Amino acid sequence: MAVNALDIRHYSPRSSDVLFFDNNIWMYLFCPLGNFNKPRQTVYSSFLQSIQTAKSTIFINSLVLSEFANRYFRIDFEQWENNTHNYSAEYKKEYIGSEKYRETAEEIVIQIKKIIKICCKAPDDFNAIDLDKVLAHLEIIDFNDSYFFELACSKKWKIVTDDQDFLKINDSDLDILTYLD
Repeated sequence: MAVNALDIRHYSPRSSDVLFFDNNIWMYLFCPLGNFNKPRQTVYSSFLQSIQTAKSTIFINSLVLSEFANRYFRIDFEQWENNTHNYSAEYKKEYIGSEKYRETAEEIVIQIKKIIKICCKAPDDFNAIDLDKVLAHLEIIDFNDSYFFELACSKKWKIVTDDQDFLKINDSDLDILTYLD
């Protein structure tokens, strides 16, 4: 049994689809600071529109939103370092609390509210997840991805991701929608 990798460019969402977007998809869609890989941004944006037209369900949890906010801040910090030429700046001491940080926090709040509008909030179900399975995958993927994978398996969700690491897991028949090269 191996994950079912589906090329997102050739997948037609149905109203019965229940999806879980990995953070990297939200970054493509709602983090203008990232501004990377325009062709993939276009593919994922088009897919989101297809999902909305089909009235598929997208679930999100607090851990994904935490990843989104933290990565958004880190991208902004890196740009702030470059713009100020302050390459020795410390994230927690000099960036957090700065005017730039506050401006970015306001933007992140706006983006998170946009994300929440198109999603259903899902509990993290930590008490019900098989932690041994999560930990067993740590040899090949990071903890959060392993946790999301097990959560999606338990809920029978499809994962939408740009992270090829999910394809390394071979003990499930979970559908992974991604941009296949």
